[in-house]
Amino acid sequence: MVTPAYEDRGLFKKPPTELTVNLIPKFGKNSRQDIIIKGLVANGVEVDVIFAGRRKKNAVELVTLLRHMWENATIYGPKGARAPKRRDVRLPTRVQGSWRTRIVEDDEEWYEREYQLLVARWAFKSEDGEFHSYGEPPFPEQSLAKVSGEG
Repeated sequence: MVTPAYEDRGLFKKPPTELTVNLIPKFGKNSRQDIIIKGLVANGVEVDVIFAGRRKKNAVELVTLLRHMWENATIYGPKGARAPKRRDVRLPTRVQGSWRTRIVEDDEEWYEREYQLLVARWAFKSEDGEFHSYGEPPFPEQSLAKVSGEG
């Protein structure tokens, strides 16, 4: 059995950071069935936002909401207006997680750096304005808080 401590040691190898990411309706899964949602950070840089391990079951709600927002933008948008781009539909989400980079080869055989944000906790407002919060701090952080008397 995979314990939360073991899982988090594998996922969160760098110190956690907090930021707001604008999630957009571009999503999928990797070979481990982790949920990957594209997000926009500072200067419109697109990153992979990854919900892995035990946290992915709660991320399904984000996928459902983003899919609904995309359908509303494309089906019920103003008649005669240009079709929206996926980057136009955004869900601001407060995220705590760790960054990692991957080196990938592009179509022209150049290497480029790709950024991924592994998510531990996240919060957002639904379409009806209700606040939702999921996840938990990375396990090593929980252990440190207990040792220092914070938890």
